[in-house]
Amino acid sequence: MRRFTDEELFKIRNLIPIRPVIEELLAIPGKDIEGVFRFACPCCYESNTAINAKANLSRCFLCKKNFNTIEIVMADRKLPFVKAVTYLIAHYRTMLQPAREQFQQDFASHVASSGSC
Repeated sequence: MRRFTDEELFKIRNLIPIRPVIEELLAIPGKDIEGVFRFACPCCYESNTAINAKANLSRCFLCKKNFNTIEIVMADRKLPFVKAVTYLIAHYRTMLQPAREQFQQDFASHVASSGSC
C-alpha cells in the first residue's frame, strides 16, 4: 500500500480548491443560492450544504459531515483513502508539482517541440 508524506497530503487538502472538485471532477449537482454555493451532499443527498473557500472545506448541515478534498472524493466515489488520494493526484498532478519541477517539464517539452533552444 502506498504511503503519502504529510507534505503531499497537505498539498492535496489545501492546494486543490474544493469547489472545482465538487462541480467539475465529481460533477455533483450544485448552484449558488444567495451567494452561497450549495451542492448535493454525497452522504445524505440533501443540499443543506456550504463551502468555506478560505478553509477549503465543505459541510453538510443536515447530516453534520465536514469534507476536505480527500473526504468528499471518498464519500462520492465510495473509495478508500489511498485510492481517493491517488484519484486526486491523477487529476491535479500539475497543480501539485513544485514550480521548479513544472518549469523543468515545460522547458523540456519546449525544447523537444522546437528542436533547439
